[in-house]
Amino acid sequence: MTESLQNILILDATIFAVVVFFYFYKSPEINFMIGYRTKRSMKNQRNWEYAQKNFFQKWLLVIPVMLFTQIPVFFGYDSERILELSFFEFLIISVYAIIDTERNLKKMDSNH
Repeated sequence: MTESLQNILILDATIFAVVVFFYFYKSPEINFMIGYRTKRSMKNQRNWEYAQKNFFQKWLLVIPVMLFTQIPVFFGYDSERILELSFFEFLIISVYAIIDTERNLKKMDSNH
C-alpha cells in the first residue's frame, strides 16, 4: 500500500469516526467543548439540539460521496490528486454544513 493511499484511508477513517461519534453521541446540554458550537447554536436548548442533529446529519449523507470519489485510487490512479480532491471536498462539505445549519437556525430564531 502506498503512503498516499494509506493517508487517504486514515483521513477517511478519522472523518467517519468523528462524524459517527458526534451523530450518535449528541451532548444533551449546551457546552463549550463537544459538538457543533456557534453563538447561534448555543443560544438556547432548542437551537443546540437542532444544530447537533442537522450539522452531523449533513456529514453522514456526504461521506459516501467522498468515498466514491476516492475509488479510482484503488485502480492505480494518481493518489496525490485524489488526496487533494478529498481535502477540497472536506472543505466544501464543511462550509456547506455550517452555512446550512446557521441559515436554518436563523430561520428558527426569526419564527419565534
